[in-house]
Amino acid sequence: MKNLLITTIVATLPLIAAPAFAADEINVSNGISAAGAPLAVHGADPVALLNDSKVVDGSAQHALTHDGASYYFASAENLEAFKANPAKYTPQHGGFCSYGVSVGKKFDGDPDKFVVHEGKLFLFLNEKTRELFLEDVAGVKATADENWTQIEHKSVEELANG
Repeated sequence: MKNLLITTIVATLPLIAAPAFAADEINVSNGISAAGAPLAVHGADPVALLNDSKVVDGSAQHALTHDGASYYFASAENLEAFKANPAKYTPQHGGFCSYGVSVGKKFDGDPDKFVVHEGKLFLFLNEKTRELFLEDVAGVKATADENWTQIEHKSVEELANG
């Protein structure tokens, strides 16, 4: 009986600990971070990406869960800046590759491949998708923004098979 109870608890834990967002609305790492939610931006500090235009690893010591995803920051100051205005610092298109979103897909967004454009943070799968974005920033951004309204609530798997 004890084993059955433990098995039942373990089996239902993912349902209890599920993030607040729907399937794949935010690009997160597998597993749960120290803050208790999946890790966004691969653990890079989004405030440093946007404000300093450089990749800086965040720390679990300075973590915040926002919209069901954990964000790590390099300092308490960056954590406070994010708290004051999360919309300013969260990557566009849920942190997925913005070029991928422009073609209707949710590719991983790598913080090492980013662009800051008009005060917004965009992540990309690789250098090639970043270059394609930079060739037509206005056009790719507009298409990605339009597509995001259609695919935001769709899972990666659904888009891959569709």
